[in-house]
Amino acid sequence: MFVTLRGTIVYKSEMVVKSRCQHPYKDLPASWIYLYYGEEYEIEVRVTNKYKMRFKISTQNRNGHKRLVTCVAWNSAEEIYSCGEDHLLISWHLEGGIAHSSIVTEFPDDFYPTDMQWHPRPNYTALITKKQSLDVLLITTADGKYHLVNKNGRIEKSIDAHKGATTVGRWSSDGSALLTGIKGMFPILSAVWSSDCTSVLYSQGAYLTFQSLNSNSKPRKLLAHDGLILVLCWSHTHGLIISGGEDCRYKVWDSNGTQLFSSNIGDHPITAVSWSYSGDYFAVGSFNTIKLCDKTGWSHSLEKVNSGSIYSIAWSSDSTQVAMACSNATVLTGHIIDRRLEWNNYEAILTKRKVIEVRDVGNEIRETLEISDRVVQLEFGFDYLVVITPAQCHVYSVVNWNTPAIFDLKNASVSAVLLAEKHFLLVEWNSISLYSYQGRLLGTPKWRGMTQERLYPPCISLCSDTLVIRSQNNEKLLHVLEVAYNKPITESQTYTHLQNISRVALNHIGGVTDRQVALIDINKDLFLVSIRTTGFGRVCKIAHFIFLAAMAQDIAWATDANVLAAMLDATLSVWLCPNCVHYSDRKIIRKTRIDKESSEFGKQPSIAKVYNGIVMIRRGDGALVASSFYTFFISLHQHILNKRWKEALSLCRIAQNEILWTCMAVMATDNKELNAAEEAYAAISRYDKVDYIQYIKSLPNKIERLAEMALLSGDLLTAEGILLQNGLIDEAIRINIEVYNWNRHKKQLDEVLNARKKYLQVINKKETNQSFLAYMANIAKAQVY
Repeated sequence: MFVTLRGTIVYKSEMVVKSRCQHPYKDLPASWIYLYYGEEYEIEVRVTNKYKMRFKISTQNRNGHKRLVTCVAWNSAEEIYSCGEDHLLISWHLEGGIAHSSIVTEFPDDFYPTDMQWHPRPNYTALITKKQSLDVLLITTADGKYHLVNKNGRIEKSIDAHKGATTVGRWSSDGSALLTGIKGMFPILSAVWSSDCTSVLYSQGAYLTFQSLNSNSKPRKLLAHDGLILVLCWSHTHGLIISGGEDCRYKVWDSNGTQLFSSNIGDHPITAVSWSYSGDYFAVGSFNTIKLCDKTGWSHSLEKVNSGSIYSIAWSSDSTQVAMACSNATVLTGHIIDRRLEWNNYEAILTKRKVIEVRDVGNEIRETLEISDRVVQLEFGFDYLVVITPAQCHVYSVVNWNTPAIFDLKNASVSAVLLAEKHFLLVEWNSISLYSYQGRLLGTPKWRGMTQERLYPPCISLCSDTLVIRSQNNEKLLHVLEVAYNKPITESQTYTHLQNISRVALNHIGGVTDRQVALIDINKDLFLVSIRTTGFGRVCKIAHFIFLAAMAQDIAWATDANVLAAMLDATLSVWLCPNCVHYSDRKIIRKTRIDKESSEFGKQPSIAKVYNGIVMIRRGDGALVASSFYTFFISLHQHILNKRWKEALSLCRIAQNEILWTCMAVMATDNKELNAAEEAYAAISRYDKVDYIQYIKSLPNKIERLAEMALLSGDLLTAEGILLQNGLIDEAIRINIEVYNWNRHKKQLDEVLNARKKYLQVINKKETNQSFLAYMANIAKAQVY
């Protein structure tokens, strides 16, 4: 990697810059905009990474098929079934990546399979382990029939479904129904179910057709490709759709039919597509070619194989392995390797099925971790590497790579791993388990209305003391659970949003009273919800009044500071003090946010991580772009977090930056440090705030000072609550009058009416409030009598 520093080329070894220029720092993390006593240094980064996630492909043709293989399906985590034009149904049992085949049965000579899928028993992805398997196989054939076949190859039932060839057969996700497609004048070459089983999508010619199963709904058709659409796949995890066709392109669509990605024109038609069960990747097959792609569409890798056309691709339940049916009578298997994770100066690379290489790029120390079984999941963060195999979990510490904590899994279906500072969470289909980094089970969180439906990992968020989960059957409802050390995990409250929620993220820094959850709803609006110990506090829609007409695509909190980053279209917005969005003062809000509009982010960018003053952006084409925000803020935040207010003020005085002073003002106000807040507001010329702080300091009553400080930060309800709890009713009425909240109090209306009368005289307006008009009329009647 090479770095350009103001036109001077410096050499970068791994993650640390060895600078040859006159720069104030000797060793610099990559990809920053540096500030040194107010002077800015810009750095550009070019990265060439030899580790690229890809498939390692194996050819399984010993004692296999003799003619074209048309379809393939996983029966368990280690067993594949394939069927082809040689009328054979073959079972492939995997041991260490090597498949051992056995012929299950030979069908009649007129049995030409076109599609195949195992029946999805309830929670079948959770049940597929080495010891458990599925037992009802749906096979469609070219003679217009579909067949139900057991795992021993016996045909339990054959149905004459169509007069033409049955081209496709698919079970619904709950296994209660199936659909078939036919080849006629306008053949249906591919068809798929939606995740909720309420609609189907099928292809005819170059068109995609959405058909709701509601009898009153009309089909919705759209022109999707320039040629025949050959294959479709609809993810049940996030609802995205892949299509591939004779125009040699594959495309990604959302569930409404909006195109999100279109590939370049390839050399051959797309003959197979398939989503992984996790929804993070999909595979694309064509003639002698297999691609591993990210869910946004860009390609991780392209592998050339001697297979002919790939007609079917199936993923294992753990989303790490694929099986492919090929036209040259072979069955290909592949597993994902070279997955790469980073944390601070460490990087972990899955180099083989059971081998992870860890490197400390700061001092060139390397560790090789040999795992007892193949790696299914791995996550790196908070100085721990968590590795999931089909049966166990291994937890490694960066302090000691030799003695991991190892424990057995309850079931072999971990779909996501979420890390926090003190513990981590395993998401297992429809249940979750919380563990310490020493491998001790801390609890299995439960919540009201918990069902057997699958959990959606992007709508689960964990921090050191709180867990937030979107309800399984109500996408507008958030469950908030308290996670306390040596105490049961309990649900404290719920939050119901106006729209369906698609993404949630908890902040990591601070205590329970500082906890905030950012969420994106189905309209792509960004909200911030303050979680208090006594219940939910203020809810604020921050995307619209801060950045008009923006659409939030992704959000992430920094792991070392209360900083929220969001992608709003092609703009990166960073809120240095997100809690200030609840303030009524919009000028303060605007000065604590940094916007970076850049074409280099491209389409559909996502946030990889936020740490140490850097936001890592994953572009729509897979490239990583590092963008830094104001780096002195991290030092300021650490000083304030450790109550070093003198050092924080000294930093602001040295930098003399308006953003830094504004952040200082907000955080000092929140921490009720009036002297620091007064100096900060003076530095940004907010003399109205300075006068108000001096007034607060002059108040003799401590309760009134606390209420006025809450009012200074814009929290009227807290200020009023403090006064009412201490019996200061007159003062509570007064602060409501000061902020023109006229309808709040029903008592002492004479005082409120007199204040409102003076207010209307000042602004030269007449009374229009019906409540006050009625009260004035009653007073007039009383005076008459």
